[in-house]
Amino acid sequence: MTKQHKIKSKRRNTSNKNIFLFYFCFLLLAIFLAFQARKEWKKNAERFHSDKQAEAWYIEPSPDERAPEQLHSHRKKSNSLPHLFLDSVYVQTLLLPQCSKEKELQVIHHEFFSLAYDESTEQAAWVSYRLNAQLLSVKYERTDNFKDDPRIESGSAQPDDYRHSGYDRGHLAPAADFSHSLEAMRSSFLMSNISPQRPGFNRGIWKKLEEQVRSWTREYGYLLVITGPLFEEEAARVFIGKNEVRVPDYFFKVIFDIQGPPYKMLAFLLKNEKSGRPLLDHVVSVDSLEQFSGIDFFETLPDSLEIALENEIDYDIWFE
Repeated sequence: MTKQHKIKSKRRNTSNKNIFLFYFCFLLLAIFLAFQARKEWKKNAERFHSDKQAEAWYIEPSPDERAPEQLHSHRKKSNSLPHLFLDSVYVQTLLLPQCSKEKELQVIHHEFFSLAYDESTEQAAWVSYRLNAQLLSVKYERTDNFKDDPRIESGSAQPDDYRHSGYDRGHLAPAADFSHSLEAMRSSFLMSNISPQRPGFNRGIWKKLEEQVRSWTREYGYLLVITGPLFEEEAARVFIGKNEVRVPDYFFKVIFDIQGPPYKMLAFLLKNEKSGRPLLDHVVSVDSLEQFSGIDFFETLPDSLEIALENEIDYDIWFE
């Protein structure tokens, strides 16, 4: 091979190496850009999901945080059924049951639920919230991190009040209803949302009812839920812990499907004990529960609708 041929061959090899290097760099650049695009897409998807959660759970300023004239206008009963449940503020008033005036309760609006804390029993008189089928599809693991509620002015019960008491730290608003975010899950473990429940009750019929309510939510899409403990004055009073948390005799749960028409309600009254009976045996009318508990549910409903829904017990609509 002549010297000239050698020079040409060397140039050809150099050119091939440059072409290979160019394509290799181009491939690395393409991979990098694809990685960045995927990262940005994931970030936007998470932001979109977060926005959807916030939209689904958004609650306009609570009635006690609004101007007096606004509060007054929303506390009145409305007869405008076509858009009755489209007003977020109006729906929030439905989630504020009225208890006997003799009770001194502190109403707290947490981000995902509201409650009225009763210092005399060291637990909530009621807890209310909206349950959304869309959010039930998201699952964060249960945290089991019980802690006191710093917003309770008199101081809430403590996790240690339940230790070695023989009673479970029973959720009023169940943790599984708030599994759509870590923050929501953690808030459900505030001691203001906890009540002493017998183990057989908490892990049996009460759990069964909680699961049934979630099942109805998936079916109907959107429910209002109000739940809490009840005490018999003539019954023996049982207290646990240094803070003297009173053990309830009963628990109630009221659910309201506002996705109608037809609109429908259902109430449950369960004794704080193990039960092998079906859920149907624990169903009562909302009106009879009001008489037993001294709590007025959904008082801002139009009279005609309130009377119709609170007096009827229509098993067939719920238990098909």
